[in-house]
Amino acid sequence: MSNGSILLRNLTVKGFTFENRYACAPFDIAMATEDGLITEELLSIYEQRKGPSLIVVEQAAVARAGQYREKLIYVDRDECIEGLSKLADIIHKNNQVGVVQINHAGSAANVELTGMEAVAPSAVINPAFKRALPKALTIEEIQEIKEDFVKAALRVKKAGFDGVEIHNCHGFLLTQFLSPITNLRTDEYGGSLENRSRLLLEITTEVRKALGDDLLLLVRLGLDDLLPGGLTLEEGCQVAEKLVEAGIDILDTSSGMLPPLVLKGPAMLRDMIKTVKSKVTVPVIGAGDLEDVEIAADMVEKGEVDFIALGRPILKQPNFVEVLLGKIKSEA
Repeated sequence: MSNGSILLRNLTVKGFTFENRYACAPFDIAMATEDGLITEELLSIYEQRKGPSLIVVEQAAVARAGQYREKLIYVDRDECIEGLSKLADIIHKNNQVGVVQINHAGSAANVELTGMEAVAPSAVINPAFKRALPKALTIEEIQEIKEDFVKAALRVKKAGFDGVEIHNCHGFLLTQFLSPITNLRTDEYGGSLENRSRLLLEITTEVRKALGDDLLLLVRLGLDDLLPGGLTLEEGCQVAEKLVEAGIDILDTSSGMLPPLVLKGPAMLRDMIKTVKSKVTVPVIGAGDLEDVEIAADMVEKGEVDFIALGRPILKQPNFVEVLLGKIKSEA
């Protein structure tokens, strides 16, 4: 039985030293302004999140049309940089490594909020969100979205963060391209897994170039859609391997079209995480009800995962990990 001490071990990735194996998952707290700018309230919440060595800031929309709910962060214009810089300073003051998750919601976008038509790889209702029928993107529009991701990454870099995480899970746009349920295209962005993963890999490659070699690049990859006819774990692992080739530094794992909570019980994604960990050569972040220290420590000890991401416990108690680490140290 583990006392959890392995979770206190540091890990160095690309010159960044993580003081423990806990990460703050990028769950929404929705405290930005209506225009997606950082507020003092939001800064205060992140200041309280002491403990995790890695903070993945909640998803920030790369374009106005890609926002899915009110009061989430935008990173679609230079006006956003000032507030993000203040957030980066707070995270660094807490001796944490900070990255911002960038995202486009696609057919999950809230059209009443954006005032714009939802877009997707194909005109298919999103099974995770079941919102308005989206418009199928043209090749030119796909290229514009790719540029939006790169510009967003550059703004995150300018704000002083340590890196960027590209969002590809839970039913959002890049997941929609990857899933055969929502991608019915017959051009170079649809059909085979190679084609369905093309946009994600192109964005990853271009963001890697934009960040340079000194900053961290993560992708949160949905490995399995958890739906009949969707992306399979085998396919998800193949994409993960391609992402490593494209230059990611850390793989953040979750489910694909549906969120992991459709599965029940602690460590519900453990087998999925263990499988992809055996396929890639970069550190892996695991999520999915890993609050139990014994389970988390066992996964790290066995080499099934490198970081443990927590979401709901931190949402309920911002300093949850700080308290938990104190308990682990006292029992070590």
